[in-house]
Amino acid sequence: MMKKTVLILCFFALNIKTNAQPVNLGVHGGLAVPNIVSGSKNPLSVGYSSRLAGSGGIFTEIGINNRFSVRFGVEYSGQGGKRNGVQAMSSSQLIMDMATRMGANITEETAAMLGTMATHIPPTFYADVKNTVKFDYLMIPLSLQWGKTFGNSPYRIYVNTGPFISFLMSGEQVSKGSSKLYTEADKSTTLWATLPDEIQSHITDGVPALAHILENGTEFGTSVITGEIRPVNFGIQGNIGLSYQFGNDNRLFIEAGGNYGFVRMQKNKSNGDNLTGSANIMLGYSFRIISL
Repeated sequence: MMKKTVLILCFFALNIKTNAQPVNLGVHGGLAVPNIVSGSKNPLSVGYSSRLAGSGGIFTEIGINNRFSVRFGVEYSGQGGKRNGVQAMSSSQLIMDMATRMGANITEETAAMLGTMATHIPPTFYADVKNTVKFDYLMIPLSLQWGKTFGNSPYRIYVNTGPFISFLMSGEQVSKGSSKLYTEADKSTTLWATLPDEIQSHITDGVPALAHILENGTEFGTSVITGEIRPVNFGIQGNIGLSYQFGNDNRLFIEAGGNYGFVRMQKNKSNGDNLTGSANIMLGYSFRIISL
């Protein structure tokens, strides 16, 4: 279905005689309300709600006739979601964060302890924190647009839809709060309690700071997760809008719409199975650069 849509839109675009059709250049920007949709029952994937982000960019609209046009753009799209309260988190990410905190001070012995610990704790743990995941995408949408002017008035209503491809620019997980680290959502058992006594003693003697974190909890912070997310996404997007024409083919407009990606975000399914999407409301301005 996606390939057919792209081919149809490309057919329209390639068969327009640009020198005989109106061409508008525009800019728009506004508020996005993205969310992360779970694609499975993986505890790392569920429980997200919407957050606020930004969205906007530039576009070219090429007329076909007085009703139809093709719109092509490049824009920034903020994506992501948030979870508050007790939630599943990745144990592998926890170990990577611990190693990052230690930085240049990490020794071979400490690295070995972290590796040993990874074999004794479950792949996910639970913590009671506020967690927001933020993704920045460069999105390229291509739309077929239909519009209708209200008689001789300057107002015109329009709808557009079509595919998009987007490229990940950055991704981060911002966790706020301190919490003990638990094996279950009921907070009955800590990660520390799951480690054999000899490993507990080894960590306590060798890296007491690590033992303190596992037994008593830690303050959470920001983790860069760009490398864990697929770099390319594609999906479908669309808008409905109202424009006001003034002067020599200048337009002010407001539009509402959204986008939805079809590609699982995580490279490794063990880290979650999520799709991303966003609702948007934007204000914009366009002007005629080529007239009939």
